Amino acid sequence: MILIVGLGNPEKKYDGTRHNVGFAALDHFANEIKTEFKMSEKFNAKLAEATVTFPGEKKHCRVLLVKPHTYMNLSGDSVSKIVNFYKIRTEDQLWVIHDDLDIEIGTLRIRLNGSSAGQKGIGSIIERLGTDTFVRFRVGIKPEGGQNKPAEQFVLEKFRPEEKKIITTEIKQLSEILLDSLDKGIVKTSL
Repeated sequence: MILIVGLGNPEKKYDGTRHNVGFAALDHFANEIKTEFKMSEKFNAKLAEATVTFPGEKKHCRVLLVKPHTYMNLSGDSVSKIVNFYKIRTEDQLWVIHDDLDIEIGTLRIRLNGSSAGQKGIGSIIERLGTDTFVRFRVGIKPEGGQNKPAEQFVLEKFRPEEKKIITTEIKQLSEILLDSLDKGIVKTSL
């Protein structure tokens, strides 16, 4: 089983914000694989389970999609409970989708380990799991020309109309990459 976590904040007022791009990407992916989220009080997260079958092959992969409802900075609380309950190997079975202010909007990157680079949700996961070895799908949110506000304020703003088109395309691309990675593995998938 692959555990795919999208990071964000649970309240409606955060829908469409830069920091919630992980939730948006996971919502799109859930729709693509035809599964729906249900709230789990046990894990304080919305969960969606599915078995992805690849066309023309007898190969399939079980996935558990997770949207922590702990708020971004405490994401590790939910993630660590789920990882421990399902006995997930973090190095290859835990994939996390998150916003990255250091990457230009329209750019996706995969990272297999390393520091949080200031992303509080990733920092929380690293702290709670005691490891930085898990797959990260980094979704660029840095606007052209940079931003002129403090990061903690900027990430909670909604995308501008011209950015929405870019981020929508980026999220669709990410769904394709996730499917490809489930089929062929992370290492064989390129951006």
